[in-house]
Amino acid sequence: MSVMGMIVRIYGYVFHLLVALFLLGLSIVALSTGMHTLRLDVLPWSGTALTWWLFALGLTGIAITALAVKGILRVVFLVWSVAVLLMMIKGFVFSPHVFDGWADFRLTLLWIAGAGLAALGAWMQFRYRPNKR
Repeated sequence: MSVMGMIVRIYGYVFHLLVALFLLGLSIVALSTGMHTLRLDVLPWSGTALTWWLFALGLTGIAITALAVKGILRVVFLVWSVAVLLMMIKGFVFSPHVFDGWADFRLTLLWIAGAGLAALGAWMQFRYRPNKR
């Protein structure tokens, strides 16, 4: 495997771990305060359901990423990566989400590009063959 492929694969793991930790952290804050007033227009849920979905998705993302790093359930990690990318595209592009100017739009494009690169990294793990000792 090339060095670039390895870097993209590791980037995919780090990206999805950070996304999962963000989702988990956001839900823990909402659960600990009892305020289920989160509003994320890019996701299809709201209120208490959103809080619990964020919690579940955060735990699921951490577990899937950890298993993929160990070489277990790599296909599930690829599906997770593509699902995150599609949710970002659907939520930011094909929804009534309004951008606060060019800077916000550019940041969103960077997030989508980052998720796309992470999905490429998930696909690249199938090209990686660890050395058998």
